[in-house]
Amino acid sequence: MAFSIPPQAFQSFSFKQTLDSLWRLASQWESQPWQGVESQKNAKAFASYLNILKVHENDQCRNLALELMAMPLTEARDLEKIIMLLERKLEKDIPEQDFLISTEDAPTQRRAELPIVHLVLDNLRSSFNVGSLFRSAEAFGITEVHLCGYTATPKNSKTAKSALGADQWVKWRYWEGTLDCLNFLKKEGLTLYAFETCDEAKPLRSCDLKTPAALILGNERYGLASPVLKRADALLEIPLAGRKNSLNVGVCGALAMDAFLNS
Repeated sequence: MAFSIPPQAFQSFSFKQTLDSLWRLASQWESQPWQGVESQKNAKAFASYLNILKVHENDQCRNLALELMAMPLTEARDLEKIIMLLERKLEKDIPEQDFLISTEDAPTQRRAELPIVHLVLDNLRSSFNVGSLFRSAEAFGITEVHLCGYTATPKNSKTAKSALGADQWVKWRYWEGTLDCLNFLKKEGLTLYAFETCDEAKPLRSCDLKTPAALILGNERYGLASPVLKRADALLEIPLAGRKNSLNVGVCGALAMDAFLNS
């Protein structure tokens, strides 16, 4: 059923309430098939609200109506531009998984023969980062993901949501202690590579990368603990040319996986 607000109530809204109401309507509209019946209802409702806004006593509301009415609206991509304009005015930060529409996933694994590379996540705080790393792990062909300490698992709804289903195709396991995980992987014959910004770390692309390997990523704020760094066989970093001394852990992980699996 189309999002609906009585015209009289809409006329009494503040500018922020107006923005939020239009954003909710446009977002509902976007979720419907462009040529469908519900989409047409939302289109009529949206147009009627803009007509109301044209005579609103608030100057900002009137100007907003004129700005939106001047924008083309003949295809779904035009609607996305309107939604983005409203989001910017609302200063609303939308998580990627709330608007991403992916192309159809491949029915089978793309590459059968890949080096053995494991990913170890040591006490990551952000569920979104964990989900993002699952997506990269699936895309690059990581053998297994190890979730250590308080790193969220796919059983966490936010992690599963940002993973976009990749957690169903990537083998993973949980470890209470990171050192237990590393000791296990070492016994399995893996070389342990810890990624950290420190003086001892060597540039990623300048090293002779060996597989089978385990790539160890640490907490977004505090990095890897000293015992984990000492257990690693090598410390690596991604060289940066800018003023910032580190990358988001999800970006760092993707670059590391690409280096080990596509070198």
